[in-house]
Amino acid sequence: MSRLVLQRIYYPVLTLGYGRRIGVWVRGCGRACPECISPELQSYEGRETEVDEITRMIPEDLRVDGLTISGGEPFDQPEGVAQLIRWFEERYGGDILVFTGYTYEELAASENKNIQEILERIAVLVDGPYVASLNKGIGLRGSTNQRLIVRKFSERYADAELWERRVQFIGEGDSLIQIGIPPSGQKQ
Repeated sequence: MSRLVLQRIYYPVLTLGYGRRIGVWVRGCGRACPECISPELQSYEGRETEVDEITRMIPEDLRVDGLTISGGEPFDQPEGVAQLIRWFEERYGGDILVFTGYTYEELAASENKNIQEILERIAVLVDGPYVASLNKGIGLRGSTNQRLIVRKFSERYADAELWERRVQFIGEGDSLIQIGIPPSGQKQ
């Protein structure tokens, strides 16, 4: 059984991709980029959750347009992410978007079969480290050094670099969580 160090699952996410999405945030990132958009998710501390348990948390009757996986660093847990993606594809289809601090070239050079499977299955990859000074406040990329690599559903993402940014706020315990790419100069 594959596992993920999971931070949260939320539905509906309306700000990180096309339509109504399931959002999954994983914990843990070894990259430690200096201007990380989610530094609180860099630590790997947390409960490992079996992917089958995660999928059981998601009600069967949702109207879902896609899956967005972020973190932390999803590619630091490739076995669990690959299993989650396979489940989502079988149930809902293939509009899967992944945010990563790695570049596509770094990932493509990996010999890890799970990383290669993820790259083959996903619709959209937003790659590269977030750099706050390059945040122009529009689009699905956090900063202009990142790339929006669209492999499927190109009609949905044709103008995604120009989308107006919106954020959602949700309550989680005693905290208010912001979902979305912040306008320039703000951290998530």
